[in-house]
Amino acid sequence: MTRFSLTFALENNLTPTNLNLRPIEIDDFSRFIKLQSEALLHAPEVFGSDYHWFESLSTVSKEQRYEKYLNFPYQYLLGAFVDENTLVGMVGFSVDNSQSKTRHKGKLWGLFVSPNHRGQGIATKLVETLISTARDVVQCEQIQLTVGTENQASYLLYLRLGFTVYGTERHSMKLVGGYADEFLMVKFL
Repeated sequence: MTRFSLTFALENNLTPTNLNLRPIEIDDFSRFIKLQSEALLHAPEVFGSDYHWFESLSTVSKEQRYEKYLNFPYQYLLGAFVDENTLVGMVGFSVDNSQSKTRHKGKLWGLFVSPNHRGQGIATKLVETLISTARDVVQCEQIQLTVGTENQASYLLYLRLGFTVYGTERHSMKLVGGYADEFLMVKFL
């Protein structure tokens, strides 16, 4: 796997000076499991997986699921690390590079920043880095995503970064107590 790492200069007094963005690697497994559990617990509408289902998986099953995210730059999780080893945020990217008719379209998914680290610009840095990697390394022409219609913070972030809505999927996910609708969004690069 190609090592890809960026450390950002302080652009404003919110972004941590020790923020390091890089694809997760095999050695990050325990950090990923901890953040994934937190994400499923605190933001169930963001992920197709369910917290209780994920927690019931064996370690081997979790490792197998994790390993499919280690194919940078075509399918990976970009992690936001502070203090070298503390994973505080992530966003996923995938593109089917084997299909000539659709490899121009990448997918952004699973954006999550730990509640203790929100409001510092970490989500913006994750998405901006994913966009530039998709454009410059993978040579995608567009990035698609879905976002819950009730998830105002992420929706406004995506709008600010140039994504536009091209549709709405009603009852996209069935949650405890009801359904979640999702906006379908795209950014042309």
